[in-house]
Amino acid sequence: MLLGLTLLLTILNVFTSSSYATEWFSIPDTRLTWDNSDWAPSITQAQDGRIWIVWHSFETGTRPDILYKVYNGSSTFPWSPTKKLTTDPRDDMTPSIITTADGDIWVVWSSNRDENFELYYKLYDGSSWSLDTRLTENSSVDEFPSIMQDEDGDIWVVWSSDRDGNFEIYYRIYNYTEKEWHPEELLISSPDMDWDPSITQAQDGKIWIVWVRGEDLFYKVFSKNMTDIVLDTPLTEEDSRIDWRPSIMQAHDGRIWVAWDSCVLEDMDIYCKIYDGVWSEERITYNSLDDFMPAILQATNGTIWIAWTSNRLDNFDIYYKTDSPPQHLHDMAIFSVTHDPNVTVAYQGLNISIEVVSQNQGAEGEFVQVKCFANSTLIGSQTKHLSAGQLMALDFTWNTLDMIPGTYTIIANVTITGETDTNPADNTFIDGQVHVKILGDVNGDGVVDASDLFDLSKSYGSKPGNPNWNPNCDFNGDNKVDASDFLDLNRSYGKTV
Repeated sequence: MLLGLTLLLTILNVFTSSSYATEWFSIPDTRLTWDNSDWAPSITQAQDGRIWIVWHSFETGTRPDILYKVYNGSSTFPWSPTKKLTTDPRDDMTPSIITTADGDIWVVWSSNRDENFELYYKLYDGSSWSLDTRLTENSSVDEFPSIMQDEDGDIWVVWSSDRDGNFEIYYRIYNYTEKEWHPEELLISSPDMDWDPSITQAQDGKIWIVWVRGEDLFYKVFSKNMTDIVLDTPLTEEDSRIDWRPSIMQAHDGRIWVAWDSCVLEDMDIYCKIYDGVWSEERITYNSLDDFMPAILQATNGTIWIAWTSNRLDNFDIYYKTDSPPQHLHDMAIFSVTHDPNVTVAYQGLNISIEVVSQNQGAEGEFVQVKCFANSTLIGSQTKHLSAGQLMALDFTWNTLDMIPGTYTIIANVTITGETDTNPADNTFIDGQVHVKILGDVNGDGVVDASDLFDLSKSYGSKPGNPNWNPNCDFNGDNKVDASDFLDLNRSYGKTV
């Protein structure tokens, strides 16, 4: 590939830096629950497209249980009846939910059924829930879990624990192939209290984690093998607010979103920060009472969902709001077409490497066809599947052997198979030009004759840096003028355009 990872990420930042700003204040807040006290929602989308929201509730008394609802989109009854996930008489709190690549739904939460708070989890396979399974065993407090699945299929759970005398962030990984949990490990530690983490993996494979340190949010970025680590970085340290309860995700367009609750003058509201190379901020709720404990998700149709806890009607209940789906549901784009910038002239028979970078800017996964041309001559075609937001670099090789001598412009085009692109303006990209010459035509006059042989003889035996070096005499591109170039010229002697 011609494009390195650093350049690829730079392209992603530039390519997705257009404003997404949503006027959240104009979107109504929708009440989801009417129980005695509902807290700490978490949200996912199942493979059938339905939205699941899980939370802990004091619905049945003084001890919280884990409850959930499922959104089916019906105009009459859009949400299922509330269902209970746990029934233990002790405290089950702060759940986190995901849908895995095989369609299972996992929920992890904190429970004090073993005297101190430990983590438990269970999963739904489409027909039934598994039994509650204990994940941690420690005499201290383990709480505020966050769960995600990485690109290898492995399950990550991060949480806060005071087992070392101060709250720190730990993690544990479930190897999906071997069906076993790795030992838990310390991830984040500082003299301050580090707690309430949220974790996601970006499209480039990097893992992002955001958490609370003191009264501010911090984040760090690292690869799965714990290299390329961006150290603990403050996200909200410069403001005078109390910032807690973060929730992180990456949108289809590649940008990182962090939702959290922020306390200003004793009132709490939900805010978001969005990263596309720089951080911007948006306010989500506008309420005179308290909105806190948000969870954020982007559905497959591009809609952003945010759920949270609010006491605006005396009880603590779950509310949510969604923005509108993006205008361009099916939207592919070619970002760049790149060939070796040193190759502006090519003799017939030279292979030229070309890289085409394409991105799915729509809200759904697509099968796409990417074609590369030299003028109207097809160089190659590739069909690939790109998930929403995915950026992909494709390699093409242009063999110039049968090309008629002349100047060619390299062009790439992308189309969506079976769908109409709703934003076709960026489906084509034009690269630079390459002048194809007859093999042996050193001076470019369209004929291989004695003048070319004379030029070759003057450069014979040279390499780059020699005073008699002439790159036009290096027909095979091996950075030397030798017998093989002489033989190429001899075979072409007398040819004309």
